[in-house]
Amino acid sequence: MKSKYRELRLIILVAITAFVICGISNRFLIPSAPGVRDPDNWLEAQLKLTDTQVQQLAGIEARYDQQKIELSAKIRTANAELAAAILEDKRYSKRVEKAQAAIHAAQGEMQRATLEHFFELQPHLTPEQRETLNAVAVNALYHNP
Repeated sequence: MKSKYRELRLIILVAITAFVICGISNRFLIPSAPGVRDPDNWLEAQLKLTDTQVQQLAGIEARYDQQKIELSAKIRTANAELAAAILEDKRYSKRVEKAQAAIHAAQGEMQRATLEHFFELQPHLTPEQRETLNAVAVNALYHNP
């Protein structure tokens, strides 16, 4: 019986050690591309914003971030309503149709907010930065429909 517990402890110890080693190597040994996880940092680097521009845009970014949070919550709520309608009605009902329309409306609001944000940034950018921002946006629209 002691042998089984010894083996079990050894397996657990090996598993924990492997977990720790993977965590450490992921954190310190595997380089991550800067800004990949944060689109704002990535875009800031692409546009080569000055410190002054970053300060000028801070309020605009904060407002947009809050809008995204609120609109994302609206989309999640509408998705949940659609899921409930599908589960309960089990057919394309008025309730399903209404939930689908709510999703589309919320997604439309998100797109409108994004476009307004995009154009609100423009006056704070140099002509070269505007050209870069426009190119990034157009590229994203063409390649991520």
